[in-house]
Amino acid sequence: MKKVEFEGFTCFTFDVKVSRSPLSESIKRLVLESSPFPDYYARNSFPPNKNHFTDRHLYLLVKDPLICYQDLVLRNAYLLRQKKTLSIKVFPGQISFNKHLHQCIRINIKDIKELSMVISELESLGIDFLKDKNVSDDHSHVVYKKYVEFEKLEEGVFRDYNNENRYFFSAPNMLDFNQFTTAMDQIKRSCDYNMFDSFLSSLFLKEKVIDLIGIYSNHCDQSRFKDLKLEISRRF
Repeated sequence: MKKVEFEGFTCFTFDVKVSRSPLSESIKRLVLESSPFPDYYARNSFPPNKNHFTDRHLYLLVKDPLICYQDLVLRNAYLLRQKKTLSIKVFPGQISFNKHLHQCIRINIKDIKELSMVISELESLGIDFLKDKNVSDDHSHVVYKKYVEFEKLEEGVFRDYNNENRYFFSAPNMLDFNQFTTAMDQIKRSCDYNMFDSFLSSLFLKEKVIDLIGIYSNHCDQSRFKDLKLEISRRF
């Protein structure tokens, strides 16, 4: 039986290339899209297995900032899923895009037919999304929040209880994002176990904040965790 070690709302922070999605034209909103596996396939020319592309990662940009925006989105995402059986997952966040910072909705979706309905529901709450327009690709900084249950695999290593391909390694100290990206680039360039995407996570508990080094991989070899933990202790 799996055991949840701790759980809570967790911030995910990462950089990713985003492009205007072909969905924008039919949705009539600016929909940005990133690859589900942007980093290790791109860097290592690893041939993507199309069977892995079970969902799409989309971003809707909010036109005008809203007060208590994250609470508004999280509350109504729960209500929407209670009312309807949906595969779509909606997370509040922010994104830097073309030199502007926007509140955004991060969306994981398998059935694109659900997208229009979810947009209508969110717009009924007063959220105004940017309309479709031609934009250039951008390397964006993304932060979004979701609820995570952490299953302990071994000392200092956890797995997302609801996603078997997402792992978390305890950070030896509090990290800023520039420090994180520099160290992870060094780890990837110096090791032969680099088929993963990385992200920085922060979990907010009652009495402390926990920084975690996240990796996502469909090719994870848990026997190499000892090596990765050693690299993390050396670089951070």
